[in-house]
Amino acid sequence: MVSSPGITVYRNHPEESPIQPLSPFLKLIPLCTLLGMIAGCTQRHLPNPTQESATELIAAAAPLIPEESRQLMVAVPLPSDATRGFIYLFERRDTGWSGRGYPLPAMVGRSGFAPPGEKREGDGRTPSGLFNLELAFGYPSAVTTKMPYRQATDDDIWVDDIHAPEYNQWVRREETRASSFEEMKRQDHRYRYGLVIDYNRHPVVPALGSAIFMHIWLKEGVSTSGCVALAESDLLEILHWLDPGKKPLILMGDPRHLPALPGWSGAKQTPDSCQQGKQ
Repeated sequence: MVSSPGITVYRNHPEESPIQPLSPFLKLIPLCTLLGMIAGCTQRHLPNPTQESATELIAAAAPLIPEESRQLMVAVPLPSDATRGFIYLFERRDTGWSGRGYPLPAMVGRSGFAPPGEKREGDGRTPSGLFNLELAFGYPSAVTTKMPYRQATDDDIWVDDIHAPEYNQWVRREETRASSFEEMKRQDHRYRYGLVIDYNRHPVVPALGSAIFMHIWLKEGVSTSGCVALAESDLLEILHWLDPGKKPLILMGDPRHLPALPGWSGAKQTPDSCQQGKQ
């Protein structure tokens, strides 16, 4: 178990570019062990000091997180590769935030995370910030999730034409004259299951980026055009876990850049003990 004030962690698009597969060793690192390596619970320190622990990020982001939000995902890049990262799952309990399970390996934009406010259409970067999770989507008529769900059909597209009135909206083909868009039912498996990340949605600002999803990766080691991608089994686990009644959020970005978010406290809470536990 990793503990700090209010935080407890229990163990328990078209242009995409390939890189080398993730080491099997990293897949087996429990959340407690990884956070301990980052925050100083062990004698081993990662060479890049910008890879802060998920617990430190939650503490620093506390002023931004609404009290009614009781589920939180934290997505951060690896210090050695800006296109790779981990997703951590947390639930808020009476005693504070508690980690759930193991970190989930993920891929992000081919150009890494954009600093807050700097994401632009077509730049290959994943936006940084704290975002709502709008709805789940996929190819089947239904999935096992409590989240609002929409089935993707051959007629469904997501507009990324910055000049179209429907920019960054899910519409049917006949509802727009947009010259550029994402097909929501692709010829591959990437959108078989997905989540809409509520980036640049309310309001929509032209050219600041569109179609930011959490979806299945094409394969491990292949970055995205700006989305967050992970293994199908891990995404299904997330869909099963999420509860809209708990107002789930995702905090994502490079820890070096997240302090630029308005309202970021800058507080650091370093875990002072690390032992294995079970949820």
